[in-house]
Amino acid sequence: MSESPDLIPITETSSSGHSCGCHEHASERLSLDARAIPHRLRHAAVIGAASSLGVGEGFDLVAPHVPTPLLAQIDQLPATFQHTLLEQSEGYARVEILRTA
Repeated sequence: MSESPDLIPITETSSSGHSCGCHEHASERLSLDARAIPHRLRHAAVIGAASSLGVGEGFDLVAPHVPTPLLAQIDQLPATFQHTLLEQSEGYARVEILRTA
């Protein structure tokens, strides 16, 4: 392969400055930038990410607009989720998605 494949940009940050990668620290926060995911795969990728969350876990979803239809699909999953619009501007929205049950 001469070119590296495009990767979905999922980032993990730690507000405590601790970055060992052991996943034992509640202050780590995930962010999924859906703008870089091809449009036809976007909903499936985000629903898959939401489905993989444990109770109490969450991530920030960055999208090119408020993803109202996608959030409605997430609400139809067997688990219970809470979503909160954190930021919105022209061509940008950031939504916190948390699994609550």
